[in-house]
Amino acid sequence: FKGTLDKYIGDAIMAVYGSPLPLQDHEWMAVQTALEMRHRLHVFNTERENTGQIPIRIGIGVNSDSVISGNIGSSKRMEFTAIGDGVNLGSRLEAASKLYGTDIVISETTYKPCADRVWARELDYIRVKGKNKPVIIYELVGYSDQPIPDAKKQIIEHYHKGRDHYLNRRLAQAMAEFGMTLELDKNDKSSSLHLERCQHWLQAPPPEDWDGSWALTSK
Repeated sequence: FKGTLDKYIGDAIMAVYGSPLPLQDHEWMAVQTALEMRHRLHVFNTERENTGQIPIRIGIGVNSDSVISGNIGSSKRMEFTAIGDGVNLGSRLEAASKLYGTDIVISETTYKPCADRVWARELDYIRVKGKNKPVIIYELVGYSDQPIPDAKKQIIEHYHKGRDHYLNRRLAQAMAEFGMTLELDKNDKSSSLHLERCQHWLQAPPPEDWDGSWALTSK
């Protein structure tokens, strides 16, 4: 989808959209790439399982921002790449996919231009290390014109209700909603995570100026 494969980083890859050439609707291009990667991996894993091999799992983080892009380095070592806070956040979102138990995590700046074209679940409101301004992050569920299971719709509904209670300090009601999502899917890590936070805040209430954000310490 017109992205540029920037580099390999160990077992990870970094792709850039809108560089070196401007790209219209670059957020949507990145989202489509993530969904296509999910589809291709499903096909690949089906083949692996048919031959008795262990399936491969991946995490994807997508963020949209203004970054520094071009040939960066010294005369002895120079390469085309992109750097900046926006790149770092994308990397943090990829790492956060393990924490929230989902394969694709996108930021609010990626989600908003694509909101009418995708199913998504608002996961959290986080502050990453080195940044003061929190950011809303989402689980990318799928294309809006493709049906999703009723159970997943119910999970999203209860989870969003739980988040509303949580952000308004109605912690007992929040725990009830997150409990409902876990009844539908006992492996929903995002709900388990929020249940732990509710218990934490019940024992040590947040300050009056709490904005509902949570500091993400993992890289």
